[in-house]
Amino acid sequence: MRIAGYTRAIREVTGHALNANRTWRAIGDYLRWNIGRRLLRADYVLPMANDAVIILSDRQNYATLSFTCALWDFEEMLFLTHLLRPDDLFVDIGANVGGYTILASAVAGARSIAFEPVPATYAELLRNIRVNGIEDLAQGHQLGLGDTEQTLSMTADRGGLNHVVATQWKGATVEVAVRRLDDVIGQTNCRLMKLDAEGFEMNILRGARKTLANPHLAALIVELNGSGERYGYSDASVHQEITSQGFMPHRYDPCTRRLIALATFNQGSLNTLYVREADETMRVLAGAAKVRVRDRDF
Repeated sequence: MRIAGYTRAIREVTGHALNANRTWRAIGDYLRWNIGRRLLRADYVLPMANDAVIILSDRQNYATLSFTCALWDFEEMLFLTHLLRPDDLFVDIGANVGGYTILASAVAGARSIAFEPVPATYAELLRNIRVNGIEDLAQGHQLGLGDTEQTLSMTADRGGLNHVVATQWKGATVEVAVRRLDDVIGQTNCRLMKLDAEGFEMNILRGARKTLANPHLAALIVELNGSGERYGYSDASVHQEITSQGFMPHRYDPCTRRLIALATFNQGSLNTLYVREADETMRVLAGAAKVRVRDRDF
């Protein structure tokens, strides 16, 4: 990584909400992580919230933020823990090694269905489910999702950035089975869905229209980072697809437990929170138990 890259990473770490008033400690954590991971090349058991942990290596693009900040997606992850209840179902699309699934089932006590198509990453997802003792709540599927049942080629050497191959790829790839979400979960009521598919979101949404139309679905957490262009879709078109189902873009303030309406998708962050009934959702958020992250309660 060049100097500009290190500077940008340190700025992201020190600017994280969980590192407020601990700038120098955060910089020390960043340096320890980068020195340690190069020397050890090991997997790390890192705390998340309450007693939940995650096993990560530097193969995952968010591992630095996990080590230095605990919750790499601060607002969205705490929204999840505040929204979900034990009777709810969380659907994690593009689960990777399971960070969101761990919070949903180990912290909020909800049921989870996690989709991760890359075999090596799926094995790490199952390991994280086991280490948190949530096998009875979290169900993994080694499966890709899309708008039709088929087999697709995916990259297999990009960690958290693995994606469906759209053009010639020189790195490692793997063939994965793809199905429609509507066909997999049927009429099951889903309370919250996270969608992080490195640009394949539109295809997945088109195969999930019955799920999206289900009034029990309160919100979606969707990563929009411009990578949909490799499949011919803009972030704006994905945003329009979601809002056409009655969901509106918001940010979440975990400290006040308030939703902040946005005019469009969140262009200051990779993630956008889409909420169907903001007032009712805030009522649910306000009634959630506090969540302990490091030495703070939210």
